[in-house]
Amino acid sequence: MKEMMKKTMKLIMSVLILSVFFTGFVFASSSTMKGHDMGKSDKIGALIHESVVDGYMLSYHFMDLRDKKPDDKDKAAMDASHNMAGKEIDKPHHLMVYVMDKNNKAVLKGKVGFMIKNAEGDAQKEMGMFMSEGFGTTADMKKKGVYTITTKLVLGDKKLMDKFDYEMK
Repeated sequence: MKEMMKKTMKLIMSVLILSVFFTGFVFASSSTMKGHDMGKSDKIGALIHESVVDGYMLSYHFMDLRDKKPDDKDKAAMDASHNMAGKEIDKPHHLMVYVMDKNNKAVLKGKVGFMIKNAEGDAQKEMGMFMSEGFGTTADMKKKGVYTITTKLVLGDKKLMDKFDYEMK
């Protein structure tokens, strides 16, 4: 009888431990995946660079508006926002930077400036405009080669600088 009681207690304890483990696993999975649906992104363009500056995560996305099909929603949104529908585009490249603070919250207010230099040293200075929870601008990067992109961000009293190279092929 005592042996039967031990087996029953072991079985009950095993079931309880497994239940707690699987319940924890389910809650951990659902809470960490919420907001991380890799199939969906509201970000405009393809990810080209990521960096961390003073605890802020910067992710850069790039789109060549000439490559988009006319029915593509991104191009339609860009055309409308930049008043470019039906025109030859002088600045056909769209550059976005999305900023996350130290607490992984999107930074939605600030001033962003971009300086884009081609291999010959010709520079374009563009201000970023807030859109799609990031800061974007258009640029002329039609020539093939390496461009140096310098970004200055003023977020309240915080000033950040970032710099990277991007090759147009």
